[in-house]
Amino acid sequence: MLNSPVWRGSPSRAFALGLLAGGVASALALVVLGSVLRLLAPPLVWLTLAAAWFVVLAVRETGAISFALPQNARLVPESVFRHGPFFGPFQFGLEMGTGVRTYVTSGLPYALVVVVAFLATPVTAVAAGIGFGLGRSVMTFGNLRYDEDAGWDREFDRWGVLIRVLVFVSYAVSLGVVAHPFL
Repeated sequence: MLNSPVWRGSPSRAFALGLLAGGVASALALVVLGSVLRLLAPPLVWLTLAAAWFVVLAVRETGAISFALPQNARLVPESVFRHGPFFGPFQFGLEMGTGVRTYVTSGLPYALVVVVAFLATPVTAVAAGIGFGLGRSVMTFGNLRYDEDAGWDREFDRWGVLIRVLVFVSYAVSLGVVAHPFL
């Protein structure tokens, strides 16, 4: 579906804009909720919790442990496209960008939830939401470069381990940067 001509041009940009809007909306909601919960413990407790949760999720990604993470395991319905070439893809992107109405294939967004909720400022929450939306956009636009015969899937299978390692290392470094003021 993403390789079809409808996804080229403005609809794909509307989809990406929706992904960004959804990521930012979710991040702001998390930082508001987390700001209330932060009153229950000092920042070092939340930092320790975020780091421990990240380690658990990193081990889960290696397959050493297995447990289900909460998700709405269904796709956004294609009926959103009835809204036209801009608002249809935008709504689709918005719903995917929130991360709550679609499959989540990695545990890393769940690590981000804890960090944004308990450690982020409104500005860093917006940055995290933009990063989440951009990450999903990169996957979408990357997929558009491949043929419909699962070229993207073959390449991802080929480089998937390296991609996961790089993403998790990047996240760990980012968590270290966030943690620095608390240490």
